[in-house]
Amino acid sequence: MDNKKKTAGAPIDIQLGFSIIHRHGRIMNDRAVKRFRLSGQQMGYLKYIADHKGTSQEELAKAMRIDKGAIAKAVKDMCAKGYVYREPNPHDRRAYCLFPTEKSKKISECGEKHYEEFHKRLTEGMSDEEVEQFKVLLGKITDNMAKIMERGNDI
Repeated sequence: MDNKKKTAGAPIDIQLGFSIIHRHGRIMNDRAVKRFRLSGQQMGYLKYIADHKGTSQEELAKAMRIDKGAIAKAVKDMCAKGYVYREPNPHDRRAYCLFPTEKSKKISECGEKHYEEFHKRLTEGMSDEEVEQFKVLLGKITDNMAKIMERGNDI
């Protein structure tokens, strides 16, 4: 086995790379929002709700590519903590529209600052063109993963 350290920008296995980014990103996000008693994932949900006022839990689940049950549990928790409120959907009595509360604005500001700094650090040393190309490739990989999951997780 080669004991040489990898140099910056050296190719890395895709699964390993995503695993590292996911693990470390989750730790950083959780630390950033810990004082608000939210998880990093909930911060992402809150950002989406703030950007898409009146969205439904189903729309949120689709956008986040998370199952409806997990979203329902997270929304219930965010409502209990006073960060989100639900109103009945006027077009579908079985559904609710989600809205951020005033209390969530402080979190949103904190989250935006954290996101901008995180993005800046992750893309350090990359040109704008490289960042855009990475986003395109990441979108393709994300779509492929969604297709795998839709087929029942069989590879």
